Amino acid sequence: MNVEVEIKIKIKSFGKIRNELQKYGKLAKSIKQVDEYYTPRHRDFFARKPFPVEWLRIRTNPDETIFEYDKSIYKKGRKDMECAHEYETEISRPEELKKILNFLDFRKAVTVEKEREIWDCGDFEVSLDKVKKLGYFIEVEAKGNFKNSAEAKKACHAFLSKVGVRPTSEKIIKAGYPVLLLEKRKFL
Repeated sequence: MNVEVEIKIKIKSFGKIRNELQKYGKLAKSIKQVDEYYTPRHRDFFARKPFPVEWLRIRTNPDETIFEYDKSIYKKGRKDMECAHEYETEISRPEELKKILNFLDFRKAVTVEKEREIWDCGDFEVSLDKVKKLGYFIEVEAKGNFKNSAEAKKACHAFLSKVGVRPTSEKIIKAGYPVLLLEKRKFL
């Protein structure tokens, strides 16, 4: 299990941010990802409001396909996510897994298509995402050795400020891309 602490913010473009990121790290890779999100029919992950705390997805990268389950962890009485527990494994036959999910009464809820630049910035992994139908985003994930999730989150805020993005509470996006796409669908 991995504990994940990250901050995501919608931005207008990558131009200035790319220039700043070059001061703190390097572009590790640019890829296209397709994420297919599934939910059991008997317990709809997307029915929890304001957004799900569980995700089950098949992520297709150019060189591998990953099956992943995430569960968000919240401190008692708090609305902000503290961290997420992630479990993942590579799958060699994704079409077979999709059939198995169907037989187990899971349905595909939404597909997220994105072009992603992954930047290695020492204690942080930065993703610049261009998400089909949603636009541009930056995600900063803590990868260093931090005392706890609060310290990691504070460090992510500081790093975003260094690259010219103000991580104010009204700018931070707490919903995942699948939720944003499903919400957008409702209003079209």
